[in-house]
Amino acid sequence: MSPTSDTNKATTRRTFLGWWLGAVLTATVVTVVAPLGVYLYPPRNPKQVKEKVRVALDGSLSSLQEGSVSRFDAPPGTAFLMADGGENNSPGDPTFAGYVTRDQGQLRAFAITCPHLGCSYAYDDGKKHFVCPCHGSEFALDGRVLHGPATSPLSHLTWQAGPNGNDIVVDGTSISD
Repeated sequence: MSPTSDTNKATTRRTFLGWWLGAVLTATVVTVVAPLGVYLYPPRNPKQVKEKVRVALDGSLSSLQEGSVSRFDAPPGTAFLMADGGENNSPGDPTFAGYVTRDQGQLRAFAITCPHLGCSYAYDDGKKHFVCPCHGSEFALDGRVLHGPATSPLSHLTWQAGPNGNDIVVDGTSISD
């Protein structure tokens, strides 16, 4: 038997440096990828409890003219929950404002969060549709994309008419610090 068998082989400098470099590269990749993963896919709040959030509109639903919108905000301590999503919006994501639209006789409620990167879009009175100020996406009153970079339509909110003519009730949740 030779004095240097495979089981008693001494670690060479080259082997040690290879393992050391592999460990350093692995640690570096994990250090960069882990926070990036949490940023791209944030954890859901498991204690999120759905509730009905009552919101007063500027006018009554019946007075909302064809081709017009009414913006509404979540009351303090609450958020609305998106019913559907696309791109960066997912069902159940919170949003803090929305719009009710009347388009072709149909009433719809949309989350104010742009699906592209989450900016709050606004209604442009001149263009008669929604425009995101961050990257220029444009959306029709029915939520579809008119101009990118967004590729997904606006996220809907689940809602119903409230007890008063100018109230709506939106699916939402309480938020806490």
